[in-house]
Amino acid sequence: MTSRERVFTTLRHEEPDLVPFNIRVCPEIHQRLCEETGDPNTDWYAHFGHDIRPMNWFEFPPPPAGVPKEEWTPLPGETEQAAMAVRIRQIKDSGVVVCSGYQIGIFEHVKEWLGDVPALTLSHDDPQRFEVILDRVTEWKQQVYGIWVKLGVDVVWIGDDLGTQRSLIMSPAAYRAWYRPRHQRLIQHLKALNPNVKVAFHCCGHVTPLIRDLIGLGVDILEAVQAEAMDIAYLKREFGRDLCFWGGVGAQSVLAKATREQVIEGVRNTLAIMAPGGGYIAAPCHTMTEEVSWENILAFHDAIHQFRSYDVIRKLSAGIA
Repeated sequence: MTSRERVFTTLRHEEPDLVPFNIRVCPEIHQRLCEETGDPNTDWYAHFGHDIRPMNWFEFPPPPAGVPKEEWTPLPGETEQAAMAVRIRQIKDSGVVVCSGYQIGIFEHVKEWLGDVPALTLSHDDPQRFEVILDRVTEWKQQVYGIWVKLGVDVVWIGDDLGTQRSLIMSPAAYRAWYRPRHQRLIQHLKALNPNVKVAFHCCGHVTPLIRDLIGLGVDILEAVQAEAMDIAYLKREFGRDLCFWGGVGAQSVLAKATREQVIEGVRNTLAIMAPGGGYIAAPCHTMTEEVSWENILAFHDAIHQFRSYDVIRKLSAGIA
């Protein structure tokens, strides 16, 4: 199978030949790869044979002097869009699935505009003003992510960080009152532009109480799947028929400050839990930073290639290997 065939098969909740995978890293880790290859232009995703490739986000300038940040909702220019469209087509032609860049979500942007505390209290202090701000952010997200869909990405990557490592940041009732309607509006807009586009929803931390909400909104893929904050076996058992998972390999528990052997064992165990039946894209639960050693980055890839065959996965999940 090509990478595209592999990813789309798993998104249908069917087992491909191999578990599709990717891993995102900070610039410093990418620089280490360039040093290892001796080529400063080494393509991270192509070098390691990743099946899905997130695009770089559009570069937005800061607001001009005198313009409040909550009044600054820029869009990429035509030249930038045209260049990105060419790049997306090139990657798709190479057989790889293309995912949009990720921009902070509606709740996250409200926090950026207002500050952490007002973002959580303004709904009580001034609900009318809060609604205006939420709708303004939502309309901007519709425009920006709509551009990605029109440019031809296979997966549009939205989301919101709604959880800590122990609980939700807000109550389920607050989410359903204020944010679920906006997430629904955004997803409906994107699916109307292209019914075939897949929606990946990023959320760090503990989000288990809202997973049924996300499924109801039309989310296809839950991304991050932080193993330190949620029971991934429970997620697979309860929601794996309705939702695909992208992530799940613990950045803290498996990759950071671990031995090579521990990384390989952690990847192996995650694959055994998450991969059976399809519906899984193997990845760490976040972008890798410098606290993860180069040796462990290589160990992740070695483990993926050792255990990603579905012939092996079936043995792992049955406890044979």
